[in-house]
Amino acid sequence: MHTQKRSIWFGSVVMICLIAASLCSIAQPTDTSAQGRRLCSTGAFAINQTLPNGASWSMCWEERSNEGIVLHNVRYTPPNGAPRLILAQMNLAQIHVPYDDNTARFHDLSDYGLGDGNLNNMNAADCPNGTLVQNNGKNVLCHFVAPSGYAYKYRSVLKQATSLVVFSVSHIGEYNYVVQWTFGDDGTIEPAVGATGKLQKYTTDPRYSWPLNATQRGTSHVHNYYWRLDFDVAGSTNNVVEMIEFGGSGTAQRPMALINYTTETAAQFSPSTFRSWRVKNTSVLNSDNHVVSYELAPGGSETFRGPDFEPWTKNDVYVTQYNLCERWASHNSTGGGCGDDLSAFVNGQTVQDPIVWYGVTFHHLARDEDQPIMSSHWSSFTIAPRDMDATQQR
Repeated sequence: MHTQKRSIWFGSVVMICLIAASLCSIAQPTDTSAQGRRLCSTGAFAINQTLPNGASWSMCWEERSNEGIVLHNVRYTPPNGAPRLILAQMNLAQIHVPYDDNTARFHDLSDYGLGDGNLNNMNAADCPNGTLVQNNGKNVLCHFVAPSGYAYKYRSVLKQATSLVVFSVSHIGEYNYVVQWTFGDDGTIEPAVGATGKLQKYTTDPRYSWPLNATQRGTSHVHNYYWRLDFDVAGSTNNVVEMIEFGGSGTAQRPMALINYTTETAAQFSPSTFRSWRVKNTSVLNSDNHVVSYELAPGGSETFRGPDFEPWTKNDVYVTQYNLCERWASHNSTGGGCGDDLSAFVNGQTVQDPIVWYGVTFHHLARDEDQPIMSSHWSSFTIAPRDMDATQQR
């Protein structure tokens, strides 16, 4: 048995807006109005940032009890270009933490929550040279612009890139989770989670641990991060998810295969076939007459396959039809007829409004350097424009 917090779409965010209407403009989401998606204009719940190369990002945010910070209506404007909608919503949808000795199998997001009291009240030391944003009198969000290395270089021709970084910090048990999104000036998005804090569990069994001192062994465990990505590439219609992979492993030729997902589908990462996925808008073309799209490239090399009672771990990527009650990758509320986890979400529906659920795994084998406070270890992947423009826009 487990208990779940039930977060409300707006909670205290709406109350603040009612009290101070000049701060934000919100259209309350319903199932029949933009499918539960939230809108805002300039104000306390909007982030608008122009980067040095002239590109800009805009988005709305809200705080929820379980998901923590949720981003809405994420738009990218290339240099000298027009704004483009990319995502209606993006958020972390589960942190699944099974320990190698099976003494605990946590579902941090659904069972404890990243928001409310677990969401840190940050100060200037958390957000150096950045902007702190408040909700309910607490600094829950930081954003800043940072250099990100070469945009490109060809001999003496080069350009340096910058990114908008947006993050929050939540404390669950002994862990601090840094939930971060990096928005590049080339239109690339990197969702990431950094885990830091202190080790949660110890054991005396050498099969499931690493020695830290004469008396303590840190228990090995896994962090499975799942994101929920509601794509609206170049608009809310005609979005199709396509898998890209290359056969012929071990041969001299590697033919490419493109597979459209017309019904709900689950898939595994496949490093040997260079498998990736893109969300394309079949009705919008760039000036080269290529459909515009965003590609999801796997991050990291580790995968986790759990026991039969954790069926959602059998795959890494799920594509489902939008359903308001499908919120968490595991321990999902079954109210409204929804399944308990991702494996039950894939039930044969035709995909007209795709939701991509993306999982990344990190196996944490403790080390001496994890005491007294462990350094941040990061898990991430990239969402990059593919043919959004006919040429490079920098």
